[in-house]
This record gives sequence, C-alpha cells and structure tokens, in this order.
Amino acid sequence: MKTIWIRFHSRGSWGSVAALCCVLVLSAGRASAEQEEPAIEHEAPTDADTARRILFLRPHAGIGWASAYNRSGNALALHAGGRVLFPSPLSPKVAGTFGLEATYLQLDITGSNVFSERYAAVGVVLEMTVVKGFNLGVGTLGYIGVGSTDRNPFGVVTNLGWEPVWDSRVRPYITMRTEWIFDRATYNVLSLSAGITFGI
Repeated sequence: MKTIWIRFHSRGSWGSVAALCCVLVLSAGRASAEQEEPAIEHEAPTDADTARRILFLRPHAGIGWASAYNRSGNALALHAGGRVLFPSPLSPKVAGTFGLEATYLQLDITGSNVFSERYAAVGVVLEMTVVKGFNLGVGTLGYIGVGSTDRNPFGVVTNLGWEPVWDSRVRPYITMRTEWIFDRATYNVLSLSAGITFGI
C-alpha cells in the first residue's frame, strides 16, 4: 500500500509541474502581446495631417515680372486669389492634392500701360509634396478678360516651392509661380507667391 501511495504521489507531482509550466507559457505569451500592441498603435502614416483633413483652403498673393514672346515690353505683375484642394495621397511618403483655383491677374501695375491686360483665372490644379515639404504643382486655367480686355484665352500654371509638413491646421506656403497665357501675344509671368494653407 505504501508503494502504491508513492506512485500516486509521484504522478500528482508531475501533474502539478505540467500545470505550472502551462501557466508560465500563457503568462509569457500575454506579456509579449501586450508589449507589441503599443508599437502598432503608435504607427502612423508619414503625412498624417493630409489623411485627417477633408479639404484645404489656401489664399495666396504675389508679385512678379511679365513679358511677352511676340510683343515688346516688360512689366510688374500682380496676382491674388486662392485654391480649394482635396487630399489624394499618392504614397505613404508623397502627399497629393487636387482642386480648383480662382485668381485675379494684372499684367502691369506700374501705370505705364506696357500691358493693359487683366484677367480672372479659373481652373484645375494638381499638387504633390515630397522630400520634407518640397511642393510641386501644375494646372490649366481659363483666363477671363476683365475691364478693357475682352478676350478669354487659356493658359498653364506651374509652381515650385515649399510647404512644411507640420501636423497643424495652419501652414505657410511660398512658391515660384510661372504662368503662360496664350492670348494674342503669349505672355509669361514669373512671380513669387505666398499664402497660408488652412486644413479643415
């Protein structure tokens, strides 16, 4: 009887050891899962601000130099307007937007009447921001004659500038803006433009 009791006692000890090992394995698995969860929660896309906003409003204004390819003269030009942009990320590292632009453009603000043309420009624009705020854009605009300008030519606008990738609703924007207007003369306007982007 003593021998039998010892056998049962040994079997009970091995069962307790096995149960203890199972508890330790499960506890280690839970601790490992808890350590991995915060890393997943803190992961975020490169341009988190663009992902959260539904649109951007950007008023802009600038001054530049106007010239014509088949007409003599140069003049100081002024533009002011804005863009409404919608986010369309191209990749985790490239933030893309598309939208509409409306801008007033006067080719000569000196009063010398080298160029008398004034336009209200409306069109579609595309932008992308890469390499820590390096901003590229292109668009096609329709230029509606204002005042004595009775023609409605079309044109192309490009921008090359900087917009920070801050996680903020308000961000500055500065760019070199280039426009080609295909009127009776082909006008080229190179301007320094600045604005503020408001995320909504």
